[in-house]
Amino acid sequence: MRQVNTEQCKLCGNKSILQESHLIPKSLYKTIAQSFEPYDTAPIWASNTQKSILYSNKQITKKLLCKKCEDFFNKNGEKYVSRQCMKNATTFELKQILDSSIPSVQLYGSSYFHPDDLQNVNTDKYLYFIASIAWRVSVIDWKNPDIFMLYNSIPIKAMEALKKFLLGKSIFPRDIYVTVCVDNDINPMPIISLPSGDIKKNMHMSLFIPGIKFNIFFGEEADKNVSYHFKKMRTNILFMYRSFRNSKEFQELKRLVIYETQPKGKLAKEKIDKKKH
Repeated sequence: MRQVNTEQCKLCGNKSILQESHLIPKSLYKTIAQSFEPYDTAPIWASNTQKSILYSNKQITKKLLCKKCEDFFNKNGEKYVSRQCMKNATTFELKQILDSSIPSVQLYGSSYFHPDDLQNVNTDKYLYFIASIAWRVSVIDWKNPDIFMLYNSIPIKAMEALKKFLLGKSIFPRDIYVTVCVDNDINPMPIISLPSGDIKKNMHMSLFIPGIKFNIFFGEEADKNVSYHFKKMRTNILFMYRSFRNSKEFQELKRLVIYETQPKGKLAKEKIDKKKH
């Protein structure tokens, strides 16, 4: 009889056959690769640490969770958020909902929606989704240089609070705040990024998925202006509607892709072929 190797699940702590968990949901890779130009089998990835840009279907995985916790992550956040993000050039469910909703605040070209403003959005699913990403990128070393600085970066108290929330044992931590930024451009940007941020310095982490950018702030000191407005509106989550192309983050990403990286492999060959023609 073949011996089955069991290991401790990082979330529930039970001994089990661990699943090959994805840092970023697998369905989002497929959306980017097959629904947008150049309609390749692999999306185009840009690496800040390696200063390269290339086609890559390599997904960041690690044996992390038991099957029960993996399913928990899927049904409580990943499946729902993946369905509402930008799916192709004409399908973007969350954007359509915001287009037909009235924001609580409009300021400097951006609209801010309280959860009560969005009748057809399960905001708990969005909290669970970004909490699961933040927790998993910090709880283990994913052996990727672009996110290594996030390993073990979230304070222990916040990690314990996130863990209890993810297990369904407590509400979302009161001193952690989330903004869900939705691209209101006519042609939204289909971007996926790995989690980024300097937790130890700024207590902030961000993440792009197609048409949406998540920001998560750990503690009131992370951004006093942000925490003030969250407290005033009595919520841990706000939805923002603004242009990605005009944002500082997009300009930094654009600079990285154009000026700081070199195309590799198939992408480099395509660039050479274009110059020839």
